[in-house]
Amino acid sequence: MSKTVVGLFSTMAEANKARQELITDGYESHNIHVMANDEGPASSSAPTANESGYTDIGSGGGTGIGEKISSFFRSLSGGDDHAHDHYAKGVNAGGALLAITVPDEEAAEAATFLKQVGARDIEGGSSSQYQGSAKTAAEGVAIPIVEEELVVGKREVDRGGVRIYSHVVERPVDADINLREEQINVERRAVNRPATAADFAAGSGSVIELNATGEEAVVGKTSRVVEEVLVGKQSSERTQAIHDSVRKTEVDVEEVPGETTGAGISKDRY
Repeated sequence: MSKTVVGLFSTMAEANKARQELITDGYESHNIHVMANDEGPASSSAPTANESGYTDIGSGGGTGIGEKISSFFRSLSGGDDHAHDHYAKGVNAGGALLAITVPDEEAAEAATFLKQVGARDIEGGSSSQYQGSAKTAAEGVAIPIVEEELVVGKREVDRGGVRIYSHVVERPVDADINLREEQINVERRAVNRPATAADFAAGSGSVIELNATGEEAVVGKTSRVVEEVLVGKQSSERTQAIHDSVRKTEVDVEEVPGETTGAGISKDRY
């Protein structure tokens, strides 16, 4: 598939020079077309096809230049009415159009080349879209203004905690206790007194038993709750200051001076 790239030059001489540079750069001459107003200043210096091998599409017939340009665009690449009108004004002011037909993959390179050699308002270098100011003003270009907003949220995180174990330990203890002990003492002692009937009765076949008692330590244990370990948690709130930055798209509009004055730029919207 092929594509036609069109550029507007201020004068016919500039268009002729650009054509020669294109041919020198390797482009086929029969794919290069120049158009000028046959009734305007450019026509006086415009050679014919027989003289230099290029085609002056604007010559002949008495048809208006706007209609010729429209027919020219439709025959080559389509275009749109806004571009036609813009190019017609440029040609009427003494300018000239140069159109070059190239394969699709070479269109961008050809458009760049035309711009380098002085062309303005190039059409066809990027998906056959007119890139001049006429179409921009007519259809409008939307430039998105992007502004960031700070959104602060919160999430729950693990701050760590405690793990509590309960187990039994043993420790040695000492205690003192007083114990009572009884002892039986048998003792003989010498006496010298007269005997009585009671003495005879006590000593005749009597049996006397006497038991000694004592105390021993008895060890037992009792359990008492002496302390409690309370495990729980409590929550509190604090205010944290967030410091960050947000981005915003800003559009700076620079007015580019033209060759003529009249159509102003309204700055009410920016």
